[in-house]
Amino acid sequence: MENRLVTIATFSYAPEMGLVRSKLESEGIECFVKDELVSQTYIHNAVGGMKLQVKADDAEWAARIVEEMGIFEQDGGKGSKLGAFDRVTRRMPLLGGMSLVVRFFALLVLIAIILSLVYLMLVF
Repeated sequence: MENRLVTIATFSYAPEMGLVRSKLESEGIECFVKDELVSQTYIHNAVGGMKLQVKADDAEWAARIVEEMGIFEQDGGKGSKLGAFDRVTRRMPLLGGMSLVVRFFALLVLIAIILSLVYLMLVF
């Protein structure tokens, strides 16, 4: 049995990494995250992001699970869906300086307010 660790995915954002890590651990694959604290403390790509690692014996199985999850886009390596959301919302006024999670919830609240106003205008 080989104990060498293999990086199977690199993430810029902890929620995305946590989702994949939880799935792998639920399948019985032990996971390790390299550079997690540094990536969360400093600029998210200061050290190349968070590296999700598994034992070499589990690497092929883990990579297959990650691929089946569809976290990473297959066309041209443009990044993940969360990365696309980040790129779009980072340019929005007032939202650009907020963290990714705050931007997500702020947009949800904004959409709820707009829908509520539209509903009230139609009812009254």
